[in-house]
Amino acid sequence: MLKIFSTQLFGLIKSINETQEEHLEDAGRLLAQAIIAQGNVYIKGFAEMEAIELAAFTGYESMPGAAPFPKEGTLSGQDRCLLFAPSLNHKGVQAALKACEQAGIAAVVVSSRHASSTASLAPPHLFLDTGVKGGLVPDETGKRIGHPGVIAGLYVYHGLKFVIHDILEEYC
Repeated sequence: MLKIFSTQLFGLIKSINETQEEHLEDAGRLLAQAIIAQGNVYIKGFAEMEAIELAAFTGYESMPGAAPFPKEGTLSGQDRCLLFAPSLNHKGVQAALKACEQAGIAAVVVSSRHASSTASLAPPHLFLDTGVKGGLVPDETGKRIGHPGVIAGLYVYHGLKFVIHDILEEYC
């Protein structure tokens, strides 16, 4: 099963590289704007994607300018938000986007574009699709197991960090 999972996971990562490259660049520039303007990049993970939030703040390499998403309205015009969720439909994402809109700031949402998703994003918000549709490995009953949402989200997080790193090296 691990061989199947690895093969499918590599395919998913390749798909993210091929389909999201331009979006990663755009999102990285948007987030770098906050750092250059002395603002914050507020990061929030919802459901299992909280693991990415944990990596962002306690991991080996944190993102410059990163801060936990505030509980109360302290967002300012130079800030940006980076949200991770299994689906755009997640009520936490919708509440965070509403807070961003009220503060007049843009957010980047990293999630999977489920066929059942009824939510959408309008500018200035950006969406990065992990491409995760479910588990990667069929078990003996035909059920798919090995959901790679957190792995795909963490991969996108690091991609954003690399873009931001490049921009800050050029700017500073």
